[in-house]
Amino acid sequence: MSHHPFFSLFEDPAHWQVFASGQSEGRLSRCEGADGGCGLRLEYDFHGGGGFVVLRREVRFCLPGTFEIGFLVRGEGPENHFEFKVSDPGNTNVWRRQRENVELPANWTNVRMHERDLPFAWGPAGGGGPSEVGAVEFAIVAGSGGKGVLELASPVFEDQTLRSPRSITATSHKQGFPPEAVFADASLTGWQAAPGDASPRWEVDFGRPLRFGGMVITWPDALPRRKFTVEVSGDGNVWTGIHRSSSVLGKMSHISTPGLEARHLRITFADCGCAALCSVVLRPDAFSSTPNEFIHAVAADYPRGWFPRYWLREQSYWTPVGSPEGKRRALINEEGMVEVDEAGFSLEPFILTGGKHFTWADVETSVSLPKGGAPMPAVTWKSAAFSLEILPWVDGGDDKLTLHVTYRLTCHQPTGDTRLVVAVRPFQVNPPWQAFRNLGGRSPIHHITCGRRGLKVEGREILTTPRMDAAGAATFDENGIFPILNHQGVPAAQKVDDTSGLASAAMVWNLPGGGSILEVTVSSPYFHNAKTATAAARSRAQARWEKTLGRVKWQVPASAEPAIHAMRTAAGHILINRDGAAIQPGPRRYTRSWVRDCVIMGAALAKIGLPFALREFLTWYAPFQREDGFIPCVVDRDGVDWLVEHDSHGQFLWGVREVFREGCDRKFLLEMMPHVRKAADFLIVLRAGRLTGEYRSGEHAACFGLLPESASHEGYLAHHVHSYWDDFWGIRGLEAAAELAEMLGFSDDSRRWKSEAARFQDDLLTSINKVITDKGLNYIPGSVEWADFDPTATSNAISMLDFAGLLPEGPLQGMLDTYLDGFHRKHRGEMQWTNYTAYEIRIIGAFVRLGKRDTANELLDFFLSDRRPCEWNQWPEITWRDPRSPGHLGDVPHTWIAAEYLLAVASMIAEEREATDSLVLAAGMRWAWIADGDGFSVEDLPTRYGLLDFRIRAKDRNSILVEIGRSIDLPPGGLTVVPPLPAGMRITSVSCRRGNHSPDELTGESIVVDSLPFAAEVRLEPREGSV
Repeated sequence: MSHHPFFSLFEDPAHWQVFASGQSEGRLSRCEGADGGCGLRLEYDFHGGGGFVVLRREVRFCLPGTFEIGFLVRGEGPENHFEFKVSDPGNTNVWRRQRENVELPANWTNVRMHERDLPFAWGPAGGGGPSEVGAVEFAIVAGSGGKGVLELASPVFEDQTLRSPRSITATSHKQGFPPEAVFADASLTGWQAAPGDASPRWEVDFGRPLRFGGMVITWPDALPRRKFTVEVSGDGNVWTGIHRSSSVLGKMSHISTPGLEARHLRITFADCGCAALCSVVLRPDAFSSTPNEFIHAVAADYPRGWFPRYWLREQSYWTPVGSPEGKRRALINEEGMVEVDEAGFSLEPFILTGGKHFTWADVETSVSLPKGGAPMPAVTWKSAAFSLEILPWVDGGDDKLTLHVTYRLTCHQPTGDTRLVVAVRPFQVNPPWQAFRNLGGRSPIHHITCGRRGLKVEGREILTTPRMDAAGAATFDENGIFPILNHQGVPAAQKVDDTSGLASAAMVWNLPGGGSILEVTVSSPYFHNAKTATAAARSRAQARWEKTLGRVKWQVPASAEPAIHAMRTAAGHILINRDGAAIQPGPRRYTRSWVRDCVIMGAALAKIGLPFALREFLTWYAPFQREDGFIPCVVDRDGVDWLVEHDSHGQFLWGVREVFREGCDRKFLLEMMPHVRKAADFLIVLRAGRLTGEYRSGEHAACFGLLPESASHEGYLAHHVHSYWDDFWGIRGLEAAAELAEMLGFSDDSRRWKSEAARFQDDLLTSINKVITDKGLNYIPGSVEWADFDPTATSNAISMLDFAGLLPEGPLQGMLDTYLDGFHRKHRGEMQWTNYTAYEIRIIGAFVRLGKRDTANELLDFFLSDRRPCEWNQWPEITWRDPRSPGHLGDVPHTWIAAEYLLAVASMIAEEREATDSLVLAAGMRWAWIADGDGFSVEDLPTRYGLLDFRIRAKDRNSILVEIGRSIDLPPGGLTVVPPLPAGMRITSVSCRRGNHSPDELTGESIVVDSLPFAAEVRLEPREGSV
């Protein structure tokens, strides 16, 4: 194997690239290996900070299922993290070996890795082992940091795939069924024990110790239930049992043996009547490297549809099912499988009719929400023979909260044998690439009991209306319920105990004789107080949602409905994801309360008439504040996370002011004021650390007056930086504190914080301009150290925090132009890309603020078209180019993104400008929204100036009617209407029926409203030169 490319990995440093983050540095040269061969020498220096230094070489080779690779390593320096990675040829999937806090050995030391030592790290593949390699990387990631040397030499590779065993024997065999046939590639017979063999056994000697992750046994047809034991040995004398089965059914048995290494293997049967094997296939370690990988391997051997889609490594999107009060939530996926509770088992439907077994793979599936966007999802199956509606909902208060799932089967071609099966499966809806703690993939079921009213699964009740016609359970040894269902039967067992944790059950209802419709509801109480579900209960639950989301009243044409309905769904998802007062950005993976997410989600809910959630959140969160004023970045069920993120202090202050602006709740403000004072003063203390002489000049001058380094988003975790995101929030937070203090009469505090905010703003703008000049940038950087291009984060400073008029115009325009160019090239297929994050939605609001209506609507159309799936009005945190790529999604729906969407669309209708204390209406609305149907009307839309009633309708191409109610106060900075206009048209006159206006003589594009209520007809004419 000396020709394998891995052996020449270190032959020339010129084949390698060095990458370093932030201020870290790496220098690569040649060194002499232990055997006098070529090696690599990396000198690295983190310059007192964090980050990483990476060595990367593009090199193509294949890896078999069983292998060993290795190299020699030595070095010097403090303890840091050491990583070895391989990626596929497309550089999208990565497998990684990590070792934390490693002190590199002073002498050459062997490092050896097998396939099990390179687990999947990330990428659209979602899991599995590496096969084709396109690049190799070594990385030093800062732990202690400092500087040091890494040397690498003598790479080795060995393909350890078993070619043929040394011997295969058995205690006996029938004529023509020898033991060797079990391993023969083209065997038509397999092995069978001879009649009368009292202790039949089949055995193999591999000739050397062999690693394998499991085996797949294929059995002869019509074999009775099997009882057998699998044992292994290192020497053929001392044997260890690794698997025991007492009642095996089905054509195949999958046996997991994670991390096993043995020379000898034998299978011993209870009697000769079941002692037969068609084949035994050994699988590599990847087969069972995790419990979820094992199920992936099992699913691949069965017909499509027998297992949920994600076990075939295809993405299956989900959405939450819950109540406006949040607390507990189920999930339903696109195929109609319902996960009853967090990390819980699932309910999955199947149809038996006409002698066939129908799964999700045999029908056309579609998803939907009720008209208007209430978050009550449905899935529909359609085939020529039938349709099936799957309708989950959560109902009941506090200790009576219950999940219900209604299955409505309609047969187009009724037959006497049609049955609905609702299976209990040991799988979550959350797929395995979402794995975190107990989340993702398997949900162990060890115990199932069938009763008259339903089932008890792991102690949890499953109740049915009407009662089942039949039910039964099965173990994994029996291949679960499918071999029986596939033959139109029902498992006989009424109680099972399965040590594998892969038990399943089937609840069966017969279509009534002569009928064509069957409706069944399956209920699972969260608190042991379930009530029988009825159709009225579902309609009552939907009515609750309509009432909750109906605070703002919309009358919009069909062209605007997708945008507005998605706003309502977004608000509903934010409510569902809450855990009491704790707002959370996801239903499963992100059940944590980050201040940044929660304040924005709370502000979004307030924008749709639901301010209580932000008030409750801040009241709950405030006591976690440290005595010195530090606001922690996140709190979850494990407690406070004290990771240093300095955006949280300003966000907390901004959020308190938003609550007060929406409700003028003086009692709340008095309760919050001690926390406000500590947080505002803590910001001043933080900034003081960057006002010393060290930062007035020299290499640190760009940090003068800023907040210290932090990890305010994931990109800065490895290397904390001076993040401008923190500073924008800090300034607006101090201004918010000053405003709140003024309201309560604390004038000295108000003046102090306002003055501090002004100086802070001057220092921030000086820093931004210095970094732009020093680095020669044509964009607004995200941080001092990295000078990173981050339009998604910087847009927050424009759309939400309103720094647009303060940022340098050229770089601001350059940033947005560069973003748009990349956006267009990606979606025209002119550049390679793998995924993106829909946080980019907030850029819509930035373009609205900058008067770029057409661009804002272009982005709106794209993001609406790229919902996953569109009909459920939601976005994952990570959107993969291929919607079925089994890549990590963050969480779905990601309700911080939902909140950014809601706020962006709200700004298109009514934009509050922080810097000028003004309100701008219709600045992002498109012509079709006011020209179609009866135009666009909204009532009770919350603004900081009151509840807005606003109607705008185009009578024709030359006339627009505008009405604004008296329910808001005229903003101190003015109220402007910027209506959408047909191409080439301008405003030429305004005829007021109520109120007054000031004409915009300069552009002919807006109306300044001077008094309320206001009603006017706006006349339009072509611009000069327009036709």
